[in-house]
Amino acid sequence: MNRILKIHPPILYSLVDKGGKIKLITTNITGDPLYSHLKGKTPRGWEGTNLTWDDIPGIGGQTVLVRIGYSNSGKGHSSHNLELHETAHAIDSYVFDDISQSYEFIKIKEKEKKNLFGDNTYFDYNEEYFAEIFTMYYLNESTYKQLKENAPESFQFIKSLPNRI
Repeated sequence: MNRILKIHPPILYSLVDKGGKIKLITTNITGDPLYSHLKGKTPRGWEGTNLTWDDIPGIGGQTVLVRIGYSNSGKGHSSHNLELHETAHAIDSYVFDDISQSYEFIKIKEKEKKNLFGDNTYFDYNEEYFAEIFTMYYLNESTYKQLKENAPESFQFIKSLPNRI
């Protein structure tokens, strides 16, 4: 929870005001009634991995679910941090009305994506790029610096979010 509390308070308050919740769980996400309809289905971007939502440790939405013990990269995902990444999806959708789909954001992503993620096509999805740069901004000093140095416009975009509420 400490990582989530690093997010600027006005952003978190706005998420809560819009009905957002963050739920920490100990089982797979499809065990939760809210996401049981995803049992056996392959998440977008995970095609060809033989994995389904039953294997994925987190999901963003109005109710974010994050499996305890799976925070770090390599624990069933490739994000720098699972709870920040999934919370960023909720913030993108519910606080900023899908700002990751805005012309302004897409232009920045197209310019800087390779600087951070090389040829990883997963970050071709605007909302995934948003969630991961948001994660990098808030996770720790190292990822903050990496984002600032390698993708300065992306950094400034995330930095500007509290002023956009």
